[in-house]
Amino acid sequence: MSILEQLKANKGTVSSALGKRLAAEVLNGNTNILKDAIGLSSYCANNINVKNIRSGAAKIVEIVAENRPDLVSPFLEHLLPALSVEEPQTRWMIIRTMGFCAKLQPEVAEKAIPFAKKYIHEKSEGQLCLVSSADLFLGDYGSISCETAQEVFPVLLQSVDNEILNEHDWLLEAFISIAGKLDKNDQEKILTWTDEKSGTSRKTTRERIKKLRKICGQPTG
Repeated sequence: MSILEQLKANKGTVSSALGKRLAAEVLNGNTNILKDAIGLSSYCANNINVKNIRSGAAKIVEIVAENRPDLVSPFLEHLLPALSVEEPQTRWMIIRTMGFCAKLQPEVAEKAIPFAKKYIHEKSEGQLCLVSSADLFLGDYGSISCETAQEVFPVLLQSVDNEILNEHDWLLEAFISIAGKLDKNDQEKILTWTDEKSGTSRKTTRERIKKLRKICGQPTG
């Protein structure tokens, strides 16, 4: 059965079980599946009735990119159309893919920044996953150099201004990725924001704040 047929038969827009299985086959050497999945991530882009095909394909691509970005990065340009499809599920997986591959294809990954700017202001089903994925992408891309860190920093500040419930951990992750490449003035802006989060009872948040403060050279107690 072809990848398209398998995805057609799959239900839902985040087909984790099928995506994991097919991604595992790619990681074991069947790269033809990856090529099919890349094409299918924007399959019939204007047809919402086949969103399960696009999101299922995007899941395969995302898993492979996280484990072997070198396999996906040569085809990164072909994934850009998937950043404009209707369903947020496909978009959040593909923008994460852009982040995973950013260091290998920075010129292509940079083209995803305008989409991240749009996502952080979007109100939709799955908003947290979409916005957080945009934050993490910006952190991944920004971690490449001081120049890319400066490029994404204003966008991340926009995300702070538009922060939604439970997003702060992912913003912290993004800032952790770029903080060491920012000047002291920008680091102070981040630390001012973290001060607002420091009273949380959430352990993961406290640990991320501590790590970020250490990167910025602030005593953590």
